[in-house]
Amino acid sequence: MIIPPKLTFLGFGEAGTALASGLIDAGIDDIVAYDILQNNFDNVIELEAKARDVKVHLASNYKNAVIGREIIISTVTCTEAVTVARAVSPHLRAGQIYLDVNSVSPETKAEIGSLVMRSGAFFIEASIMSPIYPKRQAAPMILSGPNAPDIIKRMAPYGMILEDMGPEFGKASATKMFRSIIFKGLEALLQECVVAADHYGVAEKVLDSITHSYPEIGWDKLASYFMERTVTHGTRRAQEMEEVAKTLRALKIEPFMAEGAAKRIAWLADQKIKEALDGKTPKNYREILNALRLQ
Repeated sequence: MIIPPKLTFLGFGEAGTALASGLIDAGIDDIVAYDILQNNFDNVIELEAKARDVKVHLASNYKNAVIGREIIISTVTCTEAVTVARAVSPHLRAGQIYLDVNSVSPETKAEIGSLVMRSGAFFIEASIMSPIYPKRQAAPMILSGPNAPDIIKRMAPYGMILEDMGPEFGKASATKMFRSIIFKGLEALLQECVVAADHYGVAEKVLDSITHSYPEIGWDKLASYFMERTVTHGTRRAQEMEEVAKTLRALKIEPFMAEGAAKRIAWLADQKIKEALDGKTPKNYREILNALRLQ
């Protein structure tokens, strides 16, 4: 009989909630989470309700979140990944596994790994390689680090799709960073295209023209998908592109595209489109453009 691991999630936003709910459905019944937003009264009620729905216990602090846990999974924002690792590292113990799935540069992952491993805990870097929903814990991940085979063996029975990229740190995070140049770069390109075209009332015509040239891609649906992602998660996605730029600079490659994409994505995120839509998620790019026109 396989005894399920005791898990902790550091950060309980979109990724943490999705992974935790999927793992609970797959048979892991002992999951703890801690999110720094619990210290904010405006957020704690929402987090407590989410935890009840998912059947996750909320710890009161970092120490209580990790003590006695087998696997700790960091699903915070890229700007907080190092801070959280530094805060939790004094409470880690030898033999624990710390899995960092945040979208950060290889250099940032190395800093996190150094903080974790000085405690005697094992560090594994991971990159999620698809949208977290609807697959949840089955969203494919790639892993780097000498202990990657251990967590693959431990978590495979619970539906996690984990690929070992080898013992060398940096490969998993680099793959995610360079992939983001394409995906988030396209997100920024489509946004800039349709926002500008809408000033002349030709956004639909432009996308229709592109579709005639590349009919295998549904450009209007793609524009709607990416712009909704920007509206909903744009601040985080822009920060992730800044991590891409950091990766490129470390290679002495000027991050022209990465920096531009980060600025473009951040711009739309700052427009507070959801507030203009009374908190509703926009159904398509046209709703976003209409909201921008009213500003």
